[in-house]
Amino acid sequence: MLLAIAIKAKDLLQSSYRAWDGKERSSHLLGSRYLLLLLLVEEMGKLYAKTVPPPDLNKNTEWFMYPGVWTTYIFFLFFFWLIVLSVFGCNTGMAWTIVNLAHFVVTYQFFHWKKGTPFAEDQGIYNRLTWWEQIDSGKQLTSNRKFLTIVPVVLYLIASHTTDYQHPMLFLNTVAVLVLVIAKFPNMHKVRIFGINAGH
Repeated sequence: MLLAIAIKAKDLLQSSYRAWDGKERSSHLLGSRYLLLLLLVEEMGKLYAKTVPPPDLNKNTEWFMYPGVWTTYIFFLFFFWLIVLSVFGCNTGMAWTIVNLAHFVVTYQFFHWKKGTPFAEDQGIYNRLTWWEQIDSGKQLTSNRKFLTIVPVVLYLIASHTTDYQHPMLFLNTVAVLVLVIAKFPNMHKVRIFGINAGH
């Protein structure tokens, strides 16, 4: 690399030196040396590896950055609905309500209640944070957070519409979506209402 720089600089100096004669040669030689120094600094800067830091080093949340996770999440909900529909033999609206309520219980427990990570390598820096607070390194309104906020709303709309907005199912679906969506607001980041789940 340095040999290539030296050859390039020698050619540059020789071509510029031939172009001038007399007094102009000495001033041009000084300018050429300055240009050579700039070229050397620029080429030396290319010797260093330029890396981009990974977006998320947290093993607890990095899996959600992989391509296809959103699609898998939606397919899982759909197949869970098919299983509920076939096992319980209920109508479609009741099956969507069961899926919505199960989704509420599971995501609230694992996204908004349980704190820390199952990995020891993080040395406890995430012990006071829920999974939702850890995702995307705590940045708000990212595409992952928007997706995870939209899913319960869509489930709520499907479950409410397919049950014809009947009272007991509508109430349960509404409570589930309100709790999940309010817990995902940026203003609720690291907030523990009434000290619930605050830890020590």
